[in-house]
Amino acid sequence: MNDVLSNLEVVRRFAEDGLGKADMAAFDATVAEDVVVETGLSPARPIVGRENYKAIYAGFAECWPVRKFRTDEIFGADDKVVLRFTATAAFIKDYYGVAATRQIADLKEVHLLTLRDGKIVHNIVSGTNFPFEYIMYPALKDAVIGSLPVAE
Repeated sequence: MNDVLSNLEVVRRFAEDGLGKADMAAFDATVAEDVVVETGLSPARPIVGRENYKAIYAGFAECWPVRKFRTDEIFGADDKVVLRFTATAAFIKDYYGVAATRQIADLKEVHLLTLRDGKIVHNIVSGTNFPFEYIMYPALKDAVIGSLPVAE
């Protein structure tokens, strides 16, 4: 299960079902128990553990459900897979204290995933999610900017 084609299928299922449909069974099937995830959904520190990842993502998906998911690009080598996708989501429920606007935004993300024994063990998420970031600015500014050290 460690070959590149298998890893691509694991990541595709994780993305299309787990992220695109908020299917927690897909997280269970594709993500290792001890996963580490570096993502804006936890701006202060990485997410550690599948159950934490599921809880954080489920909270996001409840407020920003994906209406359309498109895999734009996916490729891999050895134990690494790179995935680029566009998820169209609507802000329907208050999130991190920011009032829902019902606006629809395209979330464009790149995930660099490392797999071991057919499961995702590390995920580094980068995005060009300007509409999301601007809408969520009241919460993100304190979580991201507020944690930066100040020069003396």
